[in-house]
Amino acid sequence: MATGEELIARPVPVATFVGRDDDLAALAERLRGTRMLTVHGAGGVGKTELALRAVRDYPDPVHVVDLTQVNDAEMLVALVTESVGVRDHSPHPPLTALLDHLGARAVLLVLDNCEHVADAAADLAATLLASAPALRILATSRIAPLHVPGERLYRLEPLGLPDPCAGLDEVRASDAVRLLVDRATAVAGDFAVTEDNVTDVVHLVRKLDGLPLAITLAAARLRSLTVNQLIDRLDGAFSVLASQRRDLAPQHRALAGVLDCTYRLCDAAEQLAWQRLSIPEAGFCIRAAEAICADGTEITADRVLDLVDGLIQKSVLGMYEVDGIARYRMLETTRQYAADRLAESGETALLRDRHLAYYRDFALEAAQKWFAPGERELWWVRMAVSHFANLRSAMQYAVDAGGDQAVAGLGIAIGLANLRVWFFRGTIREGYLWLTRLLAEQPPSAPVPVLVEAAVAASWTAVCMGDPTRAEAALSRCRALAPRDPATTFAEGAYRLIITGDAAAIQQLARARADLLAADRHGAAHMAALFWGIATAFLGSPAEAREAATQIHTEATTAGAAWALSWTRWVRALTELRHGSPTRAVTLFRRSLLEQRSWDERWGTVWSIHGIAWSLAATGDYGTATRVLGITRTLRTTTGFQIAAMRPFAHIHSEVERQCLRALGPETYRTTFDTGTTLTPSAAQAVALGETPPAANPWLELTTREREVAELAAQGLNNREIAELLHISTRTVETHIRRLLPKLGLRRRAQLPRWYTDRHNQQTA
Repeated sequence: MATGEELIARPVPVATFVGRDDDLAALAERLRGTRMLTVHGAGGVGKTELALRAVRDYPDPVHVVDLTQVNDAEMLVALVTESVGVRDHSPHPPLTALLDHLGARAVLLVLDNCEHVADAAADLAATLLASAPALRILATSRIAPLHVPGERLYRLEPLGLPDPCAGLDEVRASDAVRLLVDRATAVAGDFAVTEDNVTDVVHLVRKLDGLPLAITLAAARLRSLTVNQLIDRLDGAFSVLASQRRDLAPQHRALAGVLDCTYRLCDAAEQLAWQRLSIPEAGFCIRAAEAICADGTEITADRVLDLVDGLIQKSVLGMYEVDGIARYRMLETTRQYAADRLAESGETALLRDRHLAYYRDFALEAAQKWFAPGERELWWVRMAVSHFANLRSAMQYAVDAGGDQAVAGLGIAIGLANLRVWFFRGTIREGYLWLTRLLAEQPPSAPVPVLVEAAVAASWTAVCMGDPTRAEAALSRCRALAPRDPATTFAEGAYRLIITGDAAAIQQLARARADLLAADRHGAAHMAALFWGIATAFLGSPAEAREAATQIHTEATTAGAAWALSWTRWVRALTELRHGSPTRAVTLFRRSLLEQRSWDERWGTVWSIHGIAWSLAATGDYGTATRVLGITRTLRTTTGFQIAAMRPFAHIHSEVERQCLRALGPETYRTTFDTGTTLTPSAAQAVALGETPPAANPWLELTTREREVAELAAQGLNNREIAELLHISTRTVETHIRRLLPKLGLRRRAQLPRWYTDRHNQQTA
């Protein structure tokens, strides 16, 4: 089973899951018998919810990828690569890193919402399945088949409906009615199916064709309407749709009727806000809603919050929280409905421009918070990560639109680069890709300073990828646009340091730092200072290195910039390693790693662990150093950065490898090295930090549902009794028992009560 040691993505549905026991059992069986399974059906039928529930207790690592975030093959591969945990900084195509990462691993990849990128999703699935023998793929799509070799289909039908002549108990037991009751009681706590309304309830769910989305939206109306009143409103909408939208399948006509009904229950301002809020393609905050919706006439900024609240009440929007900030989202089908109405109004381009302008301003504001006091810079990084789907969408629109929009989109790419968000996320190759794609679309009127800033960011990003060719190309553009700009000087110094290992980089980076400070570009100046410190540590004298390390650490301390401080500490550690005490170097590298681990910082952890390996070898602890070297091999494989092209780092790393090999001998070296390569990420960090890796707790290996089943079975309940208590099938209980016993080290069910009692006694001792 997948544990917390794996990088997995199993979204937890907010709403309760009702019914579908037979579908879940059938899906589980088909997943065991095929490597490519596509769940297809009408929009709103519940494909995503079923897929997420089906994989919740899957025994192997599961990675769920929402494809609504992308619209072309290149970004599709990048999104899937990121979602499975590959942080690719290499110049190679992300598909190469993805294939290397998957290898022979037993993984289930869920590709959700394939329909708008069906061809690209099919091509990617075919490639992955051909290269990764233990991979299985579960896809959801309105379009099927996807024409992937070996593909099997599972058509998801609407929920089971009660017969018009069914009795009260039978009606209450049907999945469609159970869902209606569940959703209605969430908004109107006293709703129930009774002898008085049972006929109307049956009529309603049958009118809605058992579509979960339609039922959910209709249930929200039961706060202010009776079932009979709701049916009357739906009847009118259906007749209109039947005459005007013959191109829609019957299920879609029913869904459109529910959406039309909801739309008519909104006042004019709410309808307009609904349309305009279809522009964000993922969750958005109130500030974004105000920027996109408000026009000063039909909707003023001070009304937007009330309108959002009204749309939440009508189940058009849902609310969730990120870092204390309320966010809102719309179901995709609901969003598309509103987007179609917006297109009819002719406002789509105008609203896309507002969306782009808002996220440009957001990215540029966030960039100003880098090298800021306290941990505010980290908060802004987290905010940028939470807005990523919209930032990507805005940049893609800018690429497609060109002109002034491309200039605004480049502002987003620059802002994200200057916030160092690509490094924090460990996805610097994507950052480079957006910078270069947007640079290629710039109009002749694009401001030169913007072009220079983007080219500089592209250059040093490529340097950090270990890609001399791309770095040189971007650097040439900097020289052509602004040869005397201190940012160009910084880019040249970074290239000389990392790619060529030229000692002239020391003076060049020092000059860039001074000139950037003089121009009040403090964030850029500190970035130059970090590279200057690294340059003096590798290429300068001991005195130069200590002076540089002290200056930049004092600078970051004065600024109170937490993230910058973790990196100045890293530079101090490198300086100690090269010119001082290796023991102090180990301590400093480990302090950096501790901070980076607490922030889930993906780039810094890689380099801190490398530094720990180098320093341990310098102290003579060749055994631990070799084990950590094995960890670094795995890190480079998963992130894809090319240390061989980063001359100073490549030199010290290869020298440490040779020292450890000589000290341990080939056989011991290889055995010790291999133990490091097999560690899970958290165990690897624990070893690098000198901590004892956490002991395995078999109870934590179980899923939540498996624990529930185990507890009940340990109390002596049989499968049927457990199934009734947990509202699942007996077959599902049997599956859970079969899977959980070996995880607990047990061979027979009869051993479970004693094991559970012993565990309880240990906890209470």
